[in-house]
Amino acid sequence: MPRLPRRPAPRLLLLLGALVPLSGCGRHQGEPPTPGNGGATAALRVLVADVRHDDLVAFWKHGLPPATYAAVERDWQRRQQQAATERARAGFRGFTDGFDRPRAAATLAAQWQPTLVRLDRQYSDQLPVLIAIGGGMVRQAANRALALDTAHSRSLEPLLAPWVSWAEQAPWLDLDRSRQAAEVAVETVRSLRLTTFSRVSTLDFTAAMARASRLLAGAKRCLALYGLSLDEVLDSAQVSLASRKGDLAWVRIDYVLQGQPRQAVLRMQRVDGHWYPMALPRLAGTIDPPDWAGWAQFAPDRAGVVARTGDPRAVPVQ
Repeated sequence: MPRLPRRPAPRLLLLLGALVPLSGCGRHQGEPPTPGNGGATAALRVLVADVRHDDLVAFWKHGLPPATYAAVERDWQRRQQQAATERARAGFRGFTDGFDRPRAAATLAAQWQPTLVRLDRQYSDQLPVLIAIGGGMVRQAANRALALDTAHSRSLEPLLAPWVSWAEQAPWLDLDRSRQAAEVAVETVRSLRLTTFSRVSTLDFTAAMARASRLLAGAKRCLALYGLSLDEVLDSAQVSLASRKGDLAWVRIDYVLQGQPRQAVLRMQRVDGHWYPMALPRLAGTIDPPDWAGWAQFAPDRAGVVARTGDPRAVPVQ
């Protein structure tokens, strides 16, 4: 099975892990978003609306105090400059060339097929166990990345458990779904309009999040193929104030996942009259620029498919 790149995958999982509980509080029909000074629940509804509309630019601007957002922008720019290496440039070229080639989706599906077939033959009965172990690894990654103390680490487990339970039952090895997912992946990457490395490597945080918004939309489409509609979760849920003490508030989210009622509680803090989720500054600090050398491993590679299979017809004509 191909080895995942070390940094992008955990960062993406952590980001989705943060967005998922935030997406669990729907805005009532006809109720307009309220600025962060309208109360903790109103502030959270604004963030929900941002996620619902795949708008990560607005999400981070609404979710971080202005001074924190400015610091995140500066840190992002610094890391962008550090990541602009010749190795990254070569990886970017391999990544974009692979997704821009004709029959890219068919090539990507052909790359995935041997791994899915092998997993189905060897591990189909054990896959739920392996996914459960993977869920534990995600929790450990979150603990390290967010520097969670013991109490917060324990509270993370029940938050992630329902989503791991869904993942254990999802039809990951279905070849028809994998072909559809490959089409979504190619459409999503092409929508990013990644032109040149020089231009992409100088994107500021806001511009980068505009492109990340398209990745979020693509991720939603892929998850829907495997039985999880994040937008349906959004539409099913309600948010309410659990308790408040001075500038701290605990907001309860009730939502439905796979037909089962679920709940989560988020801690909010008031800063200069506006309310913000306390976990978001730490999460924003973990978001790195793309590791293009790592991502290039997952680009469609027709020559690689032919070399592994020995069959020039391994990639069908779409």
